[in-house]
Amino acid sequence: MSGIEYDAPGVESTASRSVSRIAGIGAGLVALNIVLMLALSYTPVAGLGAALFRNFFIGIATFVVTVGGGYWLANTGIEKGSMGLAGVGVALSQFGYALLGSAILFRVASSMRVTALGITAVVTGIITAVVAVVVFKTDHSFERWQLYSWVCFGGGFLVGAIGFFVNPTIMLAAGALFLLGFIVDLTYEIWAVRESKYGDLRSAIGIYIAVMGVFIHILQLVLRVLEMLDA
Repeated sequence: MSGIEYDAPGVESTASRSVSRIAGIGAGLVALNIVLMLALSYTPVAGLGAALFRNFFIGIATFVVTVGGGYWLANTGIEKGSMGLAGVGVALSQFGYALLGSAILFRVASSMRVTALGITAVVTGIITAVVAVVVFKTDHSFERWQLYSWVCFGGGFLVGAIGFFVNPTIMLAAGALFLLGFIVDLTYEIWAVRESKYGDLRSAIGIYIAVMGVFIHILQLVLRVLEMLDA
């Protein structure tokens, strides 16, 4: 039964309640992370983040340890039934994304930050909605798309490494591959919700991680456009 069907008139189906709960938790985590990155952008932490992410390899390592490590801890906690460990994992991922986001915002004027975050939130919301409609309106299996996302991430790392040593312009292609990887991963996570592959909390965290990955890359594009318009 799909998320828009009902067991009886006026009675929401179990599947629909589950999807609504997952969406609510995921949206809450995303909103909290956006607020955190904005708040950190006005603190010395943003400068530290900017220094870490200025170097491609150190930036990747920082992202993997914080966001990736947090995601792993959260999943481990859920599997073991330890909500404390899951909470620590989510907090670590929140910090990782907030650190990266604040570092991106740190280099632009304060007056531009809220506008950039607002535009980015709208664009990311549209992308998420389009992916959700495609997944829920088709019977196509996206089971292998998590593997495809890892291929994109691996390609992004390889291209970025080449760009770091050869030509920084090449690193733009790495960013495009990372963005594609997160969109592909988001597609998988939404499909997993459709198929009830994981529990509600695990699904919400997976969607949160993927949406924030898309958000971060869209934010960089939005800031470039705003800077060009402001020039």
